[in-house]
Amino acid sequence: MNKQLQKLKKDLDALLSDEADSVDWQAESEELLTKIKFFQHERLVHLIVTMTMCLLTIIITGVLFTIEGDALIAVMLLFALVLALTASYLSHYFKLENHVQSLYGYYYKLQEKARKM
Repeated sequence: MNKQLQKLKKDLDALLSDEADSVDWQAESEELLTKIKFFQHERLVHLIVTMTMCLLTIIITGVLFTIEGDALIAVMLLFALVLALTASYLSHYFKLENHVQSLYGYYYKLQEKARKM
């Protein structure tokens, strides 16, 4: 996902540096808006998964403090696994959010160029 977004941003930078009259800025901005909608959906899915993992981490933390005996080691291993997954989901969601936010700036630039034509 990050590679797709980075490539898209690189392509948009190249497009915006092009001052040719042959570019249909309105069509380009509409195409970007469609892509933004897809990435927004992806962002929503990742938000739901990330929040679920955070909730699971909180629940397992509560269980970790209340359990005793032989099951403690198993719960500690489960906690370590869930914590690692939560950290990776948070990192991915953070990157996805920042990339999508930057696409809004590109959209506004394309709209500005479309208005000038």
